[in-house]
Amino acid sequence: IKLPATCYNAPISQLSAIRKGCKVDIFLGYDDEMEWEFAGFIESVETDPSGMVINCEDEMYLFRQTTLKDEVLKAPSVEDILKTVVKQVSGDIKVDCNYKFDYDKFTIKTATALDVLKLVQDECHCGIYFRNGTLHAHPIYTENNGTAKYDMAKNVDRDGFSLKYKSKEDRKLKVIAKGKDKNGKQIECDPVGEGGGDTETFDYKGITTKDKLTTIAREIYERKSYSGYEGSFQAWLIPVCDRGYRAELRDATAPELDGTYFVKSVETSLSSSGGVRKIELGKKL
Repeated sequence: IKLPATCYNAPISQLSAIRKGCKVDIFLGYDDEMEWEFAGFIESVETDPSGMVINCEDEMYLFRQTTLKDEVLKAPSVEDILKTVVKQVSGDIKVDCNYKFDYDKFTIKTATALDVLKLVQDECHCGIYFRNGTLHAHPIYTENNGTAKYDMAKNVDRDGFSLKYKSKEDRKLKVIAKGKDKNGKQIECDPVGEGGGDTETFDYKGITTKDKLTTIAREIYERKSYSGYEGSFQAWLIPVCDRGYRAELRDATAPELDGTYFVKSVETSLSSSGGVRKIELGKKL
């Protein structure tokens, strides 16, 4: 957030109250019709004679600063791990998790709360993110936080259009997941997918059975193998769109390319020129 030092030739007196650690809520919109966009904390403040730059971060701000106690969790689910972490960070944060996966064991050693979140996300390939005070963890592409409709001829900015359409045949992929059994011997699942394209291999420290490795490999394959767009496009502040939304794309000149996609991420900016959203698509739904 950028603020000037003065407004209508008068100093902004509240600037001195803005400091690291303060809570932040951001609402954006036009004509006093405001929509919630962000909740978090001030991570740092930069000032100079022209004004102030306020750098904000969601609840990750708290997780980055919290060092967890060392412990070994036996046969925990992803939800168990997240609740263990959140309990040490803040009693105000809720957990919404429907990702069904159990580790044989999970070791926390010399780690921050953020380290553990990143490890779980990398190993399980689930969607982990914060939204308005809640830590979410869901199977990739299953959330449905809302729908935003886009017409290629009306509310898509061609200057920021970076979408490419690829068929499933052009995305041939083979996925292999590796781990170690309870005796420390390396194991791997049978390849999931098809040959003739890329092969991707993933290693998982806390998974000791082929069945679990196969489950993860299948999820990765399903996420990456589809016919449809990939990339991002630019739109405006309205309609509202956020991570976990569904983006409905329509093109009267090429209706065969119409479809609904999961929204992986949204980069939103607002200035005197108006609001802009850069929307990155995930899998076609």
